[in-house]
Amino acid sequence: MPNAKKHSNMNYRCWFLINQNIEKREFEEIEKEASSRFVDFVNRKDYGKGIELFRFDIYVNKEINFGLHHDSVYTGCAHLTAHVDYEKFINSDKDNKIKLLLNAALTLIDYLKDYVVIPKDLNIKELYTDYDHYLQSEGFKLLDKEINEFVIKVFDTTKFRLHITTTWEVKDSEIHYDLNDIQDYINNRLSGKTFGKSIRQFDLGYEIFDFKGDFKDFRKDTKDYKRYGTKYKNLLVVKQFDYRKMKGLTENQQFDKLKTAILEAIKDIDSLKRKPKDFNREEFYEEMNKILNDYIKHRAQQW
Repeated sequence: MPNAKKHSNMNYRCWFLINQNIEKREFEEIEKEASSRFVDFVNRKDYGKGIELFRFDIYVNKEINFGLHHDSVYTGCAHLTAHVDYEKFINSDKDNKIKLLLNAALTLIDYLKDYVVIPKDLNIKELYTDYDHYLQSEGFKLLDKEINEFVIKVFDTTKFRLHITTTWEVKDSEIHYDLNDIQDYINNRLSGKTFGKSIRQFDLGYEIFDFKGDFKDFRKDTKDYKRYGTKYKNLLVVKQFDYRKMKGLTENQQFDKLKTAILEAIKDIDSLKRKPKDFNREEFYEEMNKILNDYIKHRAQQW
């Protein structure tokens, strides 16, 4: 473990997690070494108390799934995600695997600096500059061309996120579509596409329950709820689904209702009192309609 050269009273922490969505932990030693080196760097100076834990989720897969890229700051933790090139990582020795992780962190701090809402008490520009210099001075820095080739992170893109709420009466076996698969498919197709500077994410509140059951009064306050968040540059629209009507339908019929709700939610933006100034709603609607239609064909090929 590197010797920490602390010149501040801060106690920043770091986790590198490789393929954290897989139960088998294959690269724990490399994760710990990369984390130790980042901690050695970051605790040399006080960058503020807004973030005290840096979590870098790194995915090493043959197929890139941008649906896994969720980036946020909450309760003092910066949670950032990227892929690294599968062939490059697998064919590298231990030292070069660690180097890849450390350079992925540099890309993610750059992303954090410009694309994630962060606490005011965080000197992110200085942290990025210092970390870049640290990697160079320690001989860890890859060439910019190599970083662009081996670290996979799309900066300027519009994301789609489902926020799911269900009641105990809803049986998963009766709902035939896979919301996680749909969300991933949409985000992979949206990757690299933007529809204006005002919106970075479209959030759909997906609420499903029996409208005539024990929870018939459930979530009345969120029925047809919609909001434009200027701070996070996101749109949130809630759509509710009657489980009693949904459960007897085929997969295609259920998906058609989901598709209709998503497209209706996008149109609902037009009725907002405060709308995003720079957002092409019509273009986003057409793109999502195309993606959802393509998803039906994609599912048919899997059957």
